[in-house]
Amino acid sequence: MREKNYGIDTLRILAMFMVTILHILTQGGILNASGRFTSQYEAGWFLQIAAFCAVDIYALISGYVWVSARYRYRNIIELWLQVLFYTFSITALFWAVVPSSVSAMEWMKALFPVMFNQYWYFSSYVALFLFIPLLNIVLEKMEKRQLQFCIGIILVFFSCIQTVFYSDAFGTNDGYSAIWLMILYLVGGYVKKYGRSIEGKATRFLLGYFIMVGFTWLSKLFIEILTLRFLGEVRAGNYLISYKSPTILFAAVFLLLFFERINISSFWKKVICFCSPMAFGVYLIHNHPLVFYYLMKDRFSEYAGFPWILEILAVFGTAVCINLICYMIDFIRLELFKRLHIREKIDMFEEKMKVVL
Repeated sequence: MREKNYGIDTLRILAMFMVTILHILTQGGILNASGRFTSQYEAGWFLQIAAFCAVDIYALISGYVWVSARYRYRNIIELWLQVLFYTFSITALFWAVVPSSVSAMEWMKALFPVMFNQYWYFSSYVALFLFIPLLNIVLEKMEKRQLQFCIGIILVFFSCIQTVFYSDAFGTNDGYSAIWLMILYLVGGYVKKYGRSIEGKATRFLLGYFIMVGFTWLSKLFIEILTLRFLGEVRAGNYLISYKSPTILFAAVFLLLFFERINISSFWKKVICFCSPMAFGVYLIHNHPLVFYYLMKDRFSEYAGFPWILEILAVFGTAVCINLICYMIDFIRLELFKRLHIREKIDMFEEKMKVVL
């Protein structure tokens, strides 16, 4: 039996924490409320850039884990039921408390979350999941050098060239797409197969992550100062800030390589095992459109008036609170699924489908 890599599960938990930070800074209103070039503005954007690779990390982890795992439809069905549980229950809760907030279209989105793109990442992930057997054949059958060349060419066109030309010529939608998740899956699978052959201590890769974050942050500052001086207005400050940006991608890869190598104590292994299955629930709960609009939208803009150190602490503290609340909620959901024997029923359904097919 393959030994569980607790570092990767730790990274999954951290990535969801980073996603929460992104939402606090953007939808929470902090970045919009910060005066340009103030210390609060620069501190907020440093946090934003440091956390921006979180989505890429999640897709990289999918490739890292699934390239050597048994492909089972049970996994996507169980995840789909989790999504449906929250889209329906949260919509029902808002309908009961604030009836005017829930229209007929909201109910349609709740019942068909994938088709109505209720959560863009999950909708894209469903498409990715259907292609995993084909992607795994590529990862398993190609020789290392051939795979390196193939992934390298893909990244040149889909990441580097599109970023340089500030373009979306290949329909990646700045990374908000199944195409980009599939590319990241290949990269994550490659890291799983050959990452250990890359020499260096774990701290080397952590340093690489901070270099990518620092370079991206400085590029934003530099571009904004130049455009303001020569054009009279700030333009293209987010030039390197997208999921498909090479610097954001490499930041994610460096973190994956770092956490792949770290050692976890027995105590923290228990904590990670407990929290990891509930990490995706954090996303589903706090990112539900109704929760977003009524409970998070511009709720944290006042943080932009704090001294920058307090601003950072406030963002982290808020992210911790959101994560803890969501973990508690998803723990209840997880226990409910266990009592209803959801996984066992899905397994039975999967076996019956195999007989039929």
